[in-house]
Amino acid sequence: MNPEHRDILTELEKDAFKEIINIAFGKAAASLADIIGLYVILSVPKVEILQPGEIQQFIEREINETKGLNIIEQYYIGKIRGAAFLVLSYENSKLLLSLLDGEEQQESLNFSSIAMLEQETVTEIGNIIIGACVSKTAELLKDFVTYTPPRFIGGKFSGYDLPQKLFDKETYAIVLKTLFQFENKDISGHLFLINSVESLDWLKKAIHDYMKHYGYE
Repeated sequence: MNPEHRDILTELEKDAFKEIINIAFGKAAASLADIIGLYVILSVPKVEILQPGEIQQFIEREINETKGLNIIEQYYIGKIRGAAFLVLSYENSKLLLSLLDGEEQQESLNFSSIAMLEQETVTEIGNIIIGACVSKTAELLKDFVTYTPPRFIGGKFSGYDLPQKLFDKETYAIVLKTLFQFENKDISGHLFLINSVESLDWLKKAIHDYMKHYGYE
């Protein structure tokens, strides 16, 4: 199946999938709050399903970042399988770390590098968000997934230098624009779920089963 020659999800399927994602991010927010000891709301104001030819244009439009990006990569395997990439700008990474570690830590950060401890912090946050989001989504769609360990691959990345997995013609991308809300601070990022084309039929059927169960049809 070539996703370039068909719509990946209908509007009704997208609505149902966005509901699933918001439930999953509710779990992710609760998990994150338990770990960091801060009240946090994770919302998903935008969910996009992209064909391979659309990903580069999306990156240029939405997340082109001249100062660089921090990226957490994690693979998952189930009936739906693929790779997750949590993408944060350096600025949003700094702001997130300042909330977790205090304002004095912010002064120690720069755009060219992040200290090992800070990398570990960002990686753990990515691990929590990716794990909770993907596992709850899989649960709601009657699947079970396992994971590889998360990997920090930030550095001198720009919107044009993201991992080539994002542009594989044998995949499609579920892009979740995420908003972290900590009291009066809002931090945005993007979560890419890059899935194999072979899993697309299963995903559509699983969404339809969910829609039928909850009265969409």
